[in-house]
Amino acid sequence: MNTRRALALDVGCGTGFLSSIGLTDAVGMDIRSSRAVTVRASAENLPFRDQVFDLVFAGEVLEHLNAPAQALDEWVRVLRAGGMLGLSTPNGRLVKLEGNHPEHKHLFTAGDLQNSLARRGINHVKVKSIFIGSVSGRRLFRFLPWRTLKLFLLHFPVPSAMSYDLFLSGMKVPDAS
Repeated sequence: MNTRRALALDVGCGTGFLSSIGLTDAVGMDIRSSRAVTVRASAENLPFRDQVFDLVFAGEVLEHLNAPAQALDEWVRVLRAGGMLGLSTPNGRLVKLEGNHPEHKHLFTAGDLQNSLARRGINHVKVKSIFIGSVSGRRLFRFLPWRTLKLFLLHFPVPSAMSYDLFLSGMKVPDAS
């Protein structure tokens, strides 16, 4: 019987997204200190051994990094075979129409990210478009009451042409490095 605990990494955790949704054993990692941060490090150079996490999540991080390709390599490196990678980022297709956010160094489309993840051994990549409008839904989401309402709203499909945010998830194939 395998009694190993599942481990999750919240990259760029800020105030602790994974712990806020109930993953109390998640490792919170960020470059800035907060109550949720257990490890201070860069998303582009992770201080962890290979294949130690069952889940790696990075919410609204990739677009802020100097070396996003290096960060993706690192996130996949620390992910166990069969583990899940999840990330969210503004929809590059829509954001380009509005003008670049001053803190965003890179913009990505769903297709860009799907291809990039597939090259790194992440398969079964699913893309979900979330948050209609030109204002980040993540910011708007904070003002909604009740976790149940938030989860309910995330089930409504949003056309990617109208979505500010994209959420991608996929599984690391067993033979990927």
